[in-house]
Amino acid sequence: MKTSFASIILATCLTFIFACSCLGQGTIYRDRAEFDLAIAGLAGTRQDVNFQPPLPPGGIDEGEWVQYSPGLTISGLTFRGGGPQLIRFMSGGGNRVLNNYDSLTPQRVDMSGPALAFGADFASLLNPVHSTFLATVTLNDGRVFTFTAPADPNFTFWGIVTTRPFSSLTFSDGGLIGIGLHGEILDNITVVTIPEPHTLGLLALGALLFGWRRHWTRKL
Repeated sequence: MKTSFASIILATCLTFIFACSCLGQGTIYRDRAEFDLAIAGLAGTRQDVNFQPPLPPGGIDEGEWVQYSPGLTISGLTFRGGGPQLIRFMSGGGNRVLNNYDSLTPQRVDMSGPALAFGADFASLLNPVHSTFLATVTLNDGRVFTFTAPADPNFTFWGIVTTRPFSSLTFSDGGLIGIGLHGEILDNITVVTIPEPHTLGLLALGALLFGWRRHWTRKL
């Protein structure tokens, strides 16, 4: 019985390690419904941010937008860039979005903990010449993803679900409009975070000890 129980634990660990190594790069989603379905089974905390009122304190109301500097934190997500963060009205029924004003630095999003999923609507401010642009999303561990995104008033959804946690990402629209007039726009963000690695380790150890105790209790 001892050999059988140890074999089960070993097989479970090997399966988990193999799954993590195979799926670490992540699965990309361009459809929000499919993304929502994929994250429904994740063991983590879901956070949704859509920049609608009530807005967090500390902003300067300038009519068309509310300005936050040097950064903005909402529901555990922190947004930073090369300039102030603007929550502004855009076309489409007065919808509010996050717009990074400075084109010298990409829009950065810091998570409240290790993340297994991130999805959002991406766009850029309207350019007189280009109606689409090459968007780039870079995770803090070096993974880079590119996709074609439209300019306002259109948006495109992009999301990732992975078994290799990341703690931040940056979004660049390539500086469509030019220096000082960055067009990066984010809206309807969804993130799934998990406990810190040491917490996961303690939970796993506790589960193993609990299983071991039950196993030997039954033998007695």
